[in-house]
Amino acid sequence: MPRLTPLEIQKHEFSRKRWNGFDPVEVESFLTMVAEDMEELARTNSELEGRGRHLKEENEEHRERERTLKATLLTAQRTSDDIRAAAQKEAERIVEEAQEAGERLTHSALQRSAEIEKAIHELKIQRANFRLQLQKMLELFQQVLEFDREEDEKDRPLSYLTRKADKEGGVR
Repeated sequence: MPRLTPLEIQKHEFSRKRWNGFDPVEVESFLTMVAEDMEELARTNSELEGRGRHLKEENEEHRERERTLKATLLTAQRTSDDIRAAAQKEAERIVEEAQEAGERLTHSALQRSAEIEKAIHELKIQRANFRLQLQKMLELFQQVLEFDREEDEKDRPLSYLTRKADKEGGVR
């Protein structure tokens, strides 16, 4: 900051010498010119100080925005990482549940298959037993028919003889 203000320079008065002194008009003109320059410099300086303050404030605002953006980006990155990790865990859980369900279904299907195979085996045994029983029954029927045929053949001569004897002897 200047030691003298433009007003002080304008008001300054030189002492006058009688001999070898300065020309008062010239000194006065010079002082006016210096005062105007200093006034212009002071005005420019004041404007520059104002612009400097404004730029500092603006720079601080930009720095604050930058800090906020960095914090926001960091938070977004952390959130993204958290979401990604949670999604990964969820995917692993879903895969694990699907594998467990698949294993349960496979186990159930194998059990059911074993039950069906057992039932088929039992039905085959029942069919074989039925076939055996049917075969025995057919053999028994065959034997009964054979026996009946034999009995029929035995009875024919008797009845023939009996009728013949009736016809011949009249005995009945």
